[in-house]
Amino acid sequence: MVVSIIIPVYNVAPYIIRCLQSVASQTINDLECILVDDCGKDSSIELAQEFITNYHGNIKFSIVHHKHNYGLAAARNTGIRCSSGDFLYFLDSDDAIVPDCIETLILLFQQHPDTSFVQGNYLDEENHLGPYAFHKDIPQYIDEKKILDNLILCQIVTSSCNRLLPKKFIIENNLFFPEGILHEDLYWVYYLAKYAKAAAFTHKGLYIYYKNEGSIVTSTTNETRINRYTSRIFGAKSYFEDMFQNGSTISQRQFFAVNLTSCLVELGAVNSFTHWSKFWLFVISVSLKCVKKTTWNRFLFLCCLMPPICFFAQRKNVRWKIQNDLLARI
Repeated sequence: MVVSIIIPVYNVAPYIIRCLQSVASQTINDLECILVDDCGKDSSIELAQEFITNYHGNIKFSIVHHKHNYGLAAARNTGIRCSSGDFLYFLDSDDAIVPDCIETLILLFQQHPDTSFVQGNYLDEENHLGPYAFHKDIPQYIDEKKILDNLILCQIVTSSCNRLLPKKFIIENNLFFPEGILHEDLYWVYYLAKYAKAAAFTHKGLYIYYKNEGSIVTSTTNETRINRYTSRIFGAKSYFEDMFQNGSTISQRQFFAVNLTSCLVELGAVNSFTHWSKFWLFVISVSLKCVKKTTWNRFLFLCCLMPPICFFAQRKNVRWKIQNDLLARI
């Protein structure tokens, strides 16, 4: 079994060698590592090319070049299309993996060959189980759909990284990443949960997540907040349409409600009445599709999603109340 490790590369000069060294240190040899050059402005690709030139081992490294900067989602999609492995593994270029990461996941898949994916745990920079690690009460193997949906959507980190997936599973279910938005992992994980029939987990830390203060996740600029909001609302519309047409589970509805309340948090910080109005219209359309008539209770709830009351969504206790109310109404 050949595993393709896909690494998008964009402005990660301080981290790229650390990432590639972790790949080169893997304890198995049936690996190809595809770096996707997304046209950054620093020396990331030059450093990666120098590393590959000086590498002497059995891992097949290659670089695929984009003509323009298309974003993380497009880079991963390019990696999927260019891969030749039986299994795919996504790795962010500012993170790293432990030496037996891929070997551990392959052995786990061999123990449970009917799984849609296998996953390892997360370590922090000190090689301890980090804030994104999942709890010890999660079983090694899950094939009950309701439990699996809840685990993927509501309990573990919504990331495409640190999962080993058969390429056939990705292609057959069209599990490509939506291009041109942020939070593409959230969208991808929703549909992963929809199509996954079984999964296996190891509590061993395999993926080292390094916190980058300059990342999109930590940025608080108005432009980034609006981009995060528009990306989340793009996903929310897709989730709702899927749930409305095909039925929904409680985990899917909770995932949807979390996304909407995250929209509230972003919009409350940018104070954009234009975006608030569009968001309010979307919430009304959801409500009208979910109920046969409007009640005073529902009317008052919808009013809470409009300025200025909605700005209190920044507070956790208020945000949780709104999230629970949304969940009760969809």
